[in-house]
Amino acid sequence: MRFQRATDYAIRILCYLHEHNNQLSTAADLSEKLGISYLYFMKVTGYLKQAGLLKSVQGCNGGYQLAKRAEQISLYDVVRVIEGEIIINRCLEHDGFCSRGATDYCLVHKFFESFQQGMVDELKTRHISDLCEETKTARSRSTADANALR
Repeated sequence: MRFQRATDYAIRILCYLHEHNNQLSTAADLSEKLGISYLYFMKVTGYLKQAGLLKSVQGCNGGYQLAKRAEQISLYDVVRVIEGEIIINRCLEHDGFCSRGATDYCLVHKFFESFQQGMVDELKTRHISDLCEETKTARSRSTADANALR
């Protein structure tokens, strides 16, 4: 299982806006600073806007801003917008289909169900603000380590 590149980009867009105090930023500026092609950036931001995580302001001084506080946007929210519902195996879909009719007692089903729920729970507990703070801390440590080596 692998998340799409768009999920990574969506998280980076939201983090960038949070780290820059949610200042209006143009699509051209954001796509350049984040290393995302303009067309792909527009596709990703379209999904984020539709989900109510990002808003756009029109006009010559317009741009993009977070539609919610970063503390209110979980990684699960972002993953769901881009990836859809997290379902790691066919037997975990809403219809519970199993070619063997064994979902009630299958150990593989039970393991995947637990694993999937753990992943969803973890994504729900982490927010854009948490990720940005951890990145800031890691960046500070890396800079301090580099300076210590000089």
